[in-house]
Amino acid sequence: MDDIELDLPSVATSRNAGRILEIGAVGLRNPLPVDGEQTHAYVCCVDGTTLQLPDSLQNWAMQTLAANFDLRATGLPSLFPCRFEFGIRDGAAYAVPVTQRSLREKANA
Repeated sequence: MDDIELDLPSVATSRNAGRILEIGAVGLRNPLPVDGEQTHAYVCCVDGTTLQLPDSLQNWAMQTLAANFDLRATGLPSLFPCRFEFGIRDGAAYAVPVTQRSLREKANA
């Protein structure tokens, strides 16, 4: 796989922003691995860039895929495109949706 790996910035507090990306899709490469193979989560940005997620965000990717599938199955719109903030805080990787309000709050902090 030749995708660029997403580099997660360390974020000191919730008032600081991590890396914000406009995500068009989340996916899994090799979702049903056989012995010796690995599953890799990735995001496709709306600009066409594909970024491999670190292993620490694989569960987030699977949960996001499941939530999006549930929305679409019930006739609701997709989660995507959506802005997400990625980073590491208190030693743990995170990915959270970004709203205009959360951006204003961080800018005013």
